[in-house]
Amino acid sequence: MHKWLLLCSALAHAMAPAISIVYNFRIGQVTKQPISGASRKKHSVVALIFNQYQKKYSGLHQNFAGGFASFIYTFGPYYFRTDVAASHIHETTALHETTFSGTETDDILFTLGRNFKIKDKAILTVSGLFGVPTHKIHALQHVTFGYGQVGTGIQLDGSYALNQKSSFLYGARSIYFFNRRAKDTVCQNYTFTIGNVGDILAAYKHNRTKHGLETGYTLRSEFGAHACPTIADFSKKTNYLRSSFYFIYKYKFFINNIENRFLVNISYGLDHKPKIYGNKYIITLWGSWNISF
Repeated sequence: MHKWLLLCSALAHAMAPAISIVYNFRIGQVTKQPISGASRKKHSVVALIFNQYQKKYSGLHQNFAGGFASFIYTFGPYYFRTDVAASHIHETTALHETTFSGTETDDILFTLGRNFKIKDKAILTVSGLFGVPTHKIHALQHVTFGYGQVGTGIQLDGSYALNQKSSFLYGARSIYFFNRRAKDTVCQNYTFTIGNVGDILAAYKHNRTKHGLETGYTLRSEFGAHACPTIADFSKKTNYLRSSFYFIYKYKFFINNIENRFLVNISYGLDHKPKIYGNKYIITLWGSWNISF
């Protein structure tokens, strides 16, 4: 009985939802969409640095600092994209005691999509997603970067021009993650999955010559998590509903006829449920450089 209580206590501390930059809905949208109009360039390379700080209701503090890279190839109305990322993780208690520190790679995400022009003012992009894990699942042992499971899903991105300078952006997606073996803090084996992730986005974008501003809101839901053998209150510790508000500044310029875009983002997020295990607030800063050729 004593061993079981220790195990439950360790799992309750360790089971914090993993974060994934390559699956991040905000980054997926903003690095794909040009600052104004449709780009005629076939290739795009994106380099991004980020820092995300999370404070949980339990008192834990988590910081993720790292880099993200993406390659996008456009052919006709279609595009193919590959995303990779890595991060250093630092987790501390409310008393500033370090509980975990390490560096991990994210999953590799492949995206294939098609753009549809609807009349003169609207564009709709339909994309299929396929994610491949790069390391074992550590969610039952400590905070982790990357979901660590095979994921597949569909994403819709839309843009409606309000006038020549302003547009309304919207999006939605659903991702399903397959079961995978995982070990807990005492090396007991489980079959584990985070289940499903759903996102909804609404935003406003304004462009003026080389400059652009964008502000919006995203709602994320992670649900359907399960483990076998069963872990007490497992779904309550892993499922969540999260709101995020963001603001982005964009600057487009040319170097030797090569299109460049520089973007800076700040966002604030919080978990609505469960508040016992969720994030009290999440602050994310990132800057990216996009080259199209």
